[in-house]
Amino acid sequence: MNFFIAILGGFIGVILAIVVIIAVIYFKVRASVGGAQIGELKDAFTHAKEIARDEYTRVKSISGLTSLLEPRILRDFPEFNRDLLFSINEKNIRKILNGIEAKDVSEIDADPDLIYIEPKIRETIEDMKSNKIDEKFDNIEFNRSAISSYTKDDGKATIRLSTSLGYYYDSNRKDKKSYSDLKKQTRYTTEFVYVYDESKFDEKQLAISVHCKNCGAPITNLGDSHCEYCMAPVERINLRAWKMSSFKEDYNI
Repeated sequence: MNFFIAILGGFIGVILAIVVIIAVIYFKVRASVGGAQIGELKDAFTHAKEIARDEYTRVKSISGLTSLLEPRILRDFPEFNRDLLFSINEKNIRKILNGIEAKDVSEIDADPDLIYIEPKIRETIEDMKSNKIDEKFDNIEFNRSAISSYTKDDGKATIRLSTSLGYYYDSNRKDKKSYSDLKKQTRYTTEFVYVYDESKFDEKQLAISVHCKNCGAPITNLGDSHCEYCMAPVERINLRAWKMSSFKEDYNI
């Protein structure tokens, strides 16, 4: 009993020592800069917090060259539909965020439009489970999307989109702020690829990472019908379609 009392007394002594040190530092700073300056510092701190909250809720601008790039895309792909791609992009982002919140990859795994990005989302979800991380994305609303870049080479075409959206965000991540009473405004960059010449890809030059759903091994030939490692059947990918290949939030706040 005396042993626990001694430990408790030592702990209380440490706390009191910390309080005394903080008090000494405060009064020394106050004496050197004056009470008015202390008030100014408090006001500056409050103002900084207000700026952070304003930035959190500010609708993010997007960098777009849609009117310039769309004619080039239509010359290469006459069937291209900008509004349809924007709609698919929003659907994909919503499904990804919902999957991350639920920590469940099943709907993403079942969506052929997300076959290229599924391994990364699965890895993110497994990391969240291992580290007991929770994230919530409520009332997702999209503001605007635009095409920010377009390239066509090495057997594939790539369109990069910039998308502004907002949602109520909450998380126990230490590296991200969340205000439960404020709607977060952010921006995502996504890419879509269209493989128009499969012959350009070989085992040493994979532009897109696809894995076997049974054993996780990389599929080195996008036209394979079976995994070369476990021989599980592999559903042939419809290469001649725009599919999301990357997904990234631009504001890590």
